[in-house]
Amino acid sequence: MAAFLEGVEAITMACTLVIGLPTLFLALAARARAALVVVGSVTATALVMWARAADHWTLANDGWMVVPIALIIAVAFGAAWRSEQLPPVAAVGIGVAGGGVAGWLWQPCVGEQLATILNDADSQPFSTAPLMVVYTAGALLPVILLAALPHAWPRISEHLTHRNVGLVGTGVGMLYALTVVSGRYNDLVGELFRISSS
Repeated sequence: MAAFLEGVEAITMACTLVIGLPTLFLALAARARAALVVVGSVTATALVMWARAADHWTLANDGWMVVPIALIIAVAFGAAWRSEQLPPVAAVGIGVAGGGVAGWLWQPCVGEQLATILNDADSQPFSTAPLMVVYTAGALLPVILLAALPHAWPRISEHLTHRNVGLVGTGVGMLYALTVVSGRYNDLVGELFRISSS
């Protein structure tokens, strides 16, 4: 529970935007399949962040790697736009791709619980990986609630699944990909980390 609450507290930190905004706009692009996309995204974001801390994921996210990263982002957002025509499992896969990239590009805003998870990730994988998912669910709680809203309140569904909502989500996703491929995204992540640490 402490990991979840610390994740909720991290919502107010600038560096959480690195995982929050991509998940939000991916969900908006997916519209009716937003809940499935968010499940895949939260899980993949957490597991990639955890794998980086445990040194299981050592690929750099700069230099020439920005090209495949940007390509994954563009494909994920393009697929999210068309997710209503794809099988439900594809929506989860779209979330996994988008969330995995967000976790790859993230820099930790370390609180006590997160610091413990990251420090123990290599030596205690079976206890820290689930805690990382719980922490990430807390940090992405607003997006999770947004994705669940149409199921809890069906009348809002027509607004959240409108074509224009999907266009906004997809458009921001393409800008995200362009920012990554230009090499400016890591500078932005670093600045958000600096703001959160000061």
